[in-house]
Amino acid sequence: MSTTIYDQIKKDIIEAMKRGDTATRDYARVVKAEFDRKGDGRPIEDADAVKILKALRVTAEENKNAFEIEYLDRYLPKEMSEEELEAWIRANVDFSKFKVPLAAVGAVTKALGPVAPGERVRKVIEKITAG
Repeated sequence: MSTTIYDQIKKDIIEAMKRGDTATRDYARVVKAEFDRKGDGRPIEDADAVKILKALRVTAEENKNAFEIEYLDRYLPKEMSEEELEAWIRANVDFSKFKVPLAAVGAVTKALGPVAPGERVRKVIEKITAG
């Protein structure tokens, strides 16, 4: 079984303590605290962890904190480009199975997970179905 994001953050804290890297240790603790808050003190699934990391990244971008952005980017999955999404959707989605084309957004985001943000999927589906 692969290591979860939650477990890796916990390892980061320990490794940073051993190296004397207080910046990484302290920020990893902030991230873990957010995970713990969401999971009521229990480890959380990677899908939930990614949502929290994305929210933390938005805050880091607003604060122009390059260290935090770099740290969070280690754990955030690389999102698919619009071109990659379009190719995947064209190959895997039968729009005739949906009452309206945009109903496929949920199916696509569920199938692809955090690499396919819903807003980007919606935009690609609109482009494909518009003509």
